[in-house]
Amino acid sequence: WVTFAIFIAQVGGDYFYYYFTHYHTDQRDAHTKVFAGWKPLFTGTLLNPEHTVFAGTVCLLLAFFIGIFYYIQLGNTVILLAGIGGAVAVFFTPLMLRGFKEPVIFITFGPLVMLSVYYVLSRELSITPVWVSLPAAFLVTLVAYLISARFEVQETDSGRIVLNVNVNTIRWLAGLAYLSLVVLIIIRIIPAWSILALITLPFEYLITKNISQEQKVIDYLWATVFSLIVYVVTGGLVALGFML
Repeated sequence: WVTFAIFIAQVGGDYFYYYFTHYHTDQRDAHTKVFAGWKPLFTGTLLNPEHTVFAGTVCLLLAFFIGIFYYIQLGNTVILLAGIGGAVAVFFTPLMLRGFKEPVIFITFGPLVMLSVYYVLSRELSITPVWVSLPAAFLVTLVAYLISARFEVQETDSGRIVLNVNVNTIRWLAGLAYLSLVVLIIIRIIPAWSILALITLPFEYLITKNISQEQKVIDYLWATVFSLIVYVVTGGLVALGFML
């Protein structure tokens, strides 16, 4: 249920994000130009775009009721963790427009999610899940940063585009993900078997090595997709290490 609550809250946040960027700011598709046209689940098919705010409200209410269930069982800490997550879903758009997208993604999909799941399963708070979340937090932030790319120059004579991405930022995020993984294994916060996650390092290296500010759109799109795959596989292998 906690996984479903996290998922449905994320979907609700997507609906709010879409609604407010499309109908209450001049920043339509502000999260990207390369990925322009993105829509949350069922928008434009089963759901009118103008009604996404209502869909977002329903999603957050569902997450709220699940939170109440855990509050009855586990107490006030659940309210704190769920409240932070709900606030992120509601206020993500203004935070993003003020330049806080990547830090919010890092905290929410790293320490906050991991700590929340750990608390529900163990009924205690610990700093350990926060440390464990760091490799995945850096990688998901990298994916979010890549998705945020916008055109600075629509097209050059070579048929390429010029993007506003900072290549050094991309490489730092990737490097910190794997550095934190190795350090956490060395200090025995993450089990030794999680070193299997380093299998993805060469792939992430090739992805970041080939990303530049000027390149073809299709190449950049595939780099972003592969970075997402690396994030999922790396997280899965870290988790596998805890089960071996």
